[in-house]
Amino acid sequence: MLAVESIITGGNQADNGMVGQFRRLAAGAVSEIHLSRPVAVGGVDNLLYIVDAVQGTIFKYDLSTQQFLPMKDLGVNFNGDPGNIYVTKDHSFYVVDSSGRQVLHFSEDGDLLGKYQDLANLSRPMDVLVHEPSGEVYVADGSFSHIVVFSPLGNALRAVGRRGTGEGRFRAITSMTAGDDGIYVLDRLELPVQVFTWDGVFRYSFGVGDLTYPTAVAVDQHQRVYISDQIDNMIRVYQDGQLLEKIGDTGNQPGQFRMVTGMWASGDRLYVADSLNHRVQVLKIRDDSRIPGIGMVQGLQ
Repeated sequence: MLAVESIITGGNQADNGMVGQFRRLAAGAVSEIHLSRPVAVGGVDNLLYIVDAVQGTIFKYDLSTQQFLPMKDLGVNFNGDPGNIYVTKDHSFYVVDSSGRQVLHFSEDGDLLGKYQDLANLSRPMDVLVHEPSGEVYVADGSFSHIVVFSPLGNALRAVGRRGTGEGRFRAITSMTAGDDGIYVLDRLELPVQVFTWDGVFRYSFGVGDLTYPTAVAVDQHQRVYISDQIDNMIRVYQDGQLLEKIGDTGNQPGQFRMVTGMWASGDRLYVADSLNHRVQVLKIRDDSRIPGIGMVQGLQ
């Protein structure tokens, strides 16, 4: 269903014959970028943002020119390692700071625009989403096991779900994303995937028996859901809650992974933060109309 199109490593690191020759451009200087531990990816239009936990910053990558673009060093804003990211249509982006118990909002160029905190209800933020029609910010918390909904101005409004067992309950949220069906929430100890409306109403769940430790999720333009599992380093593909395909395994070859911690789907591409392999893999999706609802592989190598 998917095939490796390219690999982004940064600097001069070669990976099985594929080399990432990407450089940061700055006034009066050119310096190479080396990805140390990319943990999250997100983007809009032709921009891809890559969160590097070891370097404590976010890199901006132009998909059309295949170059890293200049941006401020954002590391000074975080109390710990930056985590998951959400990029909005205006190219601003929200990044989780778990140690700081907050989510930070930046402009496209890296200016700090705001902070989302609620010490009474937000202890260990794991992921962030924005409902762009309303501007509300959804932050999943791994300790309190719920999702805190903030107003655009940063005021906590309500919670989605609560700690417990069964539908609408969480015990260890790891990640979330949005699709036409609503909000997809991953949990490593409870129902592995639960889907909610933006109003917080439980809709359905899936993945029981297939997923053990889900870590990242993305939804493509055909509403196929891609979910990584830390236990076997595979990416499982679902549609309408049904398993379609398993992709990859453990290793450092193209199409293999070592701890996928973030994914982002755009058009016919799936971008995968292959964290312990120090790279972002770009996978191409081709839809085959002969098999409705199932995408087929077409590699460009």
